[in-house]
Amino acid sequence: MRGYSTGRTLAMGSLVVLMGWGCSGSDSSPNPAPPVLAKAATQSGDQQTGAAGQALPNDLRVLVTTDGNPQVGATVTWSTTNGSVSPTSNVTTANGIGQTTWTLGPTAGTQTATATVAGASGSPQTFTATATGGGGPSPDPTTIAVTVADVSFTSDRNGTTDPAVDTLAINGTVTWTWGPGAGSHSVRSTGPPSFVSSLVKTGTGQSYSLVFTEAGTFTYDCSIHGSQMTGRIVVR
Repeated sequence: MRGYSTGRTLAMGSLVVLMGWGCSGSDSSPNPAPPVLAKAATQSGDQQTGAAGQALPNDLRVLVTTDGNPQVGATVTWSTTNGSVSPTSNVTTANGIGQTTWTLGPTAGTQTATATVAGASGSPQTFTATATGGGGPSPDPTTIAVTVADVSFTSDRNGTTDPAVDTLAINGTVTWTWGPGAGSHSVRSTGPPSFVSSLVKTGTGQSYSLVFTEAGTFTYDCSIHGSQMTGRIVVR
């Protein structure tokens, strides 16, 4: 009986040591890596040149990653001391990308905008652009014309193509006109924010007009050709 009691005591002591070792190990788990903010590797929108007071043709784009993988759902905050950005914040998509449209301020010269992700390494990221012209703010146009070609949308005002980029005053009208050689196309909203899309129309001389009554950045494409034909209307 005496030997049995001694063995039982030793076994219980070993169990306590093992339990203590297991608990202490759980406290040493590594902290998760912080997210990393960087400009998108392609088409970041940095170092563009555009007319003062007008939207730049390409969006500003950043990439958020964690452990080298794209992070979904990270909030990117955008700001500028020159002009405006729309939206001022958004959430990264499945590829880790956040983006915004930058409308330059009215003065010629170098302008800056920033992207920030709270707690991220590499935050903030600064973008620069060169504004040409200037000399004071000019009113946004109340009418915009866009030409629908064979496989393209082109702004009649500034010549931007896929995306065709225009700035429009609130309650202004955009008219899309099917040009020479245009086949079957539509103007399809890809928001939010959204607008009423057109039906598919075929042939030279077809047109579609729409009045924009609210501020925002409205994107669109052709329901037949998708990303081959795109445009963006900044209403303010």
